[in-house]
Amino acid sequence: MSPAVGYSRIVPRAARRALRRLAQAGLVLFLLGAAACAAVQRDDGPAVRAAWDGFQRGDPLPAQRALAGAHTTLLEPWLAYWSLEPNLRQMTEADFERFARDYPHTYVLARLRDAWLLELGRRRDWADFARVYPQQRPGADTQVECYELERRFEVDGVDTSAELLPLWDVHPGGGVGCNSAAHALAQAGRIDQQQLWRRIQGFFREGRYQAALDFAPELPTGAWKGIDRAAHDPLPLVLHALHHGVARDPMRRAFVVLALLRLGDQDPQQAMRLLDGGFDGLSSRERAAIAYHAARSAALQLLPDAARWFGQAARLDASYQPQPTTVDWMLRAALRAQDWNMVDRVSGQLIARDGPRPEWVYWRAVAEQRLGRDAPARALYAQIASPWSFFGQLATEALGQRISLPPPIAPPSAQAVAAQRARPEIRRALALYALQIYAPAAQQWSYALRGLDDSALHAAAQLACARQAWMLCIDASERMQGGVDWGQRYVMPYRDAIAAAARSTGVSEALVFGLIRQESRFADDISSWAGAHGLMQLMPQTARWVARKIGMSDYAPEDIGRARTNVALGAAYLGMLLQRFDGSQAMAAAGYNAGPGRPARWRAQDPDDFPQSLGGALFTESIPIQETRDYVERVLANATVYAARLSGAPQSLESRLRLAAAGTPAAQPAMP
Repeated sequence: MSPAVGYSRIVPRAARRALRRLAQAGLVLFLLGAAACAAVQRDDGPAVRAAWDGFQRGDPLPAQRALAGAHTTLLEPWLAYWSLEPNLRQMTEADFERFARDYPHTYVLARLRDAWLLELGRRRDWADFARVYPQQRPGADTQVECYELERRFEVDGVDTSAELLPLWDVHPGGGVGCNSAAHALAQAGRIDQQQLWRRIQGFFREGRYQAALDFAPELPTGAWKGIDRAAHDPLPLVLHALHHGVARDPMRRAFVVLALLRLGDQDPQQAMRLLDGGFDGLSSRERAAIAYHAARSAALQLLPDAARWFGQAARLDASYQPQPTTVDWMLRAALRAQDWNMVDRVSGQLIARDGPRPEWVYWRAVAEQRLGRDAPARALYAQIASPWSFFGQLATEALGQRISLPPPIAPPSAQAVAAQRARPEIRRALALYALQIYAPAAQQWSYALRGLDDSALHAAAQLACARQAWMLCIDASERMQGGVDWGQRYVMPYRDAIAAAARSTGVSEALVFGLIRQESRFADDISSWAGAHGLMQLMPQTARWVARKIGMSDYAPEDIGRARTNVALGAAYLGMLLQRFDGSQAMAAAGYNAGPGRPARWRAQDPDDFPQSLGGALFTESIPIQETRDYVERVLANATVYAARLSGAPQSLESRLRLAAAGTPAAQPAMP
């Protein structure tokens, strides 16, 4: 294989001498960007793009053709990967070894190795698995680790059940490798019936009923039927046990526990009522597991009794340790119930479990303040106060301060930027981004940034910004642990289009910037797996509906990817959501992500005595969809920073968190 295109081949010697002179005048970034563009042009861009499109369809032929005709080696590793991975089921160890020789020390080799190990595990090809496994980075893939445990059991005769069981619990549904190892160990009697039933209960808590049924062959006759009934028609099993008592037979008893877990999903109120009135034959641990699960389901449904049911679960068995996500929802239920003692206790447990995550520290500070302990509350707020994050901004305002941006750090040196520019892994990411191959570009970029210190990250971010690879620039900047170059981390491209859309719709320019930063990271022609397009990630049907509403008579479907049109339509839609929710930016952001009907339903379930000073933060924390909860937090934190950038004045996140009245949105017309 010929060497990768290097810096010296892109920029001739005389030009390099001129470049050094220009660097002293501050023009190096422009030339570095031009050099990178030259590298992309030396690749057959359309052929590479066609190779990526073919790979997404599972067709390796375009990549094979592009690989045969490539003009440079810069993107050869990716072309080779796209030409090989779709045929993984037919791949041989010789194919993998050839790829490893041709493209050593590359991201795609690490990626192919993971996929190949999973395939070897699926085949039970333990000889080749043993050859490849030592090359893998430790802890890279839990499922590969589980296949290694299966190999050690099958080939070396080592009982690996004690190592497997905790890994088997980590992945929802178990995962292909861990389930495979569990089957092998269970068939040999190394995982006993009690351990199997415990994991099947875990599958029920995760809603993975098929995974539970898949383990019925490892259980006594009749297990499949009982598990299936518990999953799909639990109430008759529950009522039979209630009226006739819980059977002593371990398997029939297990069916009752599964049915009660399933009923806790379907109707937590009924599950708690039935549990409170019977089932004395169940152990306190089993009753606590059912009660915690029903309480979690109630919290996700924003039911007012969720906090009380969590308290009941704790009293059933004080030693029972609920699942991590269950404890998260115990805190949210306590917040909605304004049970500040419970908030204080549970947030302390979460900090002990996860460390000082800002959300847990913030809510513990709120609890301390509500319980009249102002000094500890202020100390906790000070611990996380920051202008950059949602909870950091809330903590800043809780200390009586407005949100101001500190001076940006000095730009990186030209030498530091040049050092990053010389790295092939960095150049590959930038070349992929230039060809609008965004997901591989982001993955390649993340791989290239591993282990870099703040100085190198700052330089990589600057290089990406110079190339207008805004997604990569933001990613590198966000990894910095020290000072913040907020010109990188909160870039402002498409300023004219965004300002024009803000003027025409009355939507805050800062809010539009904040939403775009979260939706697309300013990649103007990006498309999501769901079919959303452009800077503001509009679905085609939404774009058509908005265009009709605002009288954009010349709108055509292909216009959705044009930056100015996309921003105009997206800002108009956001403006409609703000109008629907009486100006509430929190509810409008939630509606933009999850659809406009959901925030109205969530708001309608808020307690009547929601504290006004905490209402928006409590509403946001209680959003039952994690993606939407994170989205609202990030959009509003982004918007607060952008407002500070645009205005040069201190800002308030709390002002963005005010809520529409609980009943206001219901009468508004339907929206897509």
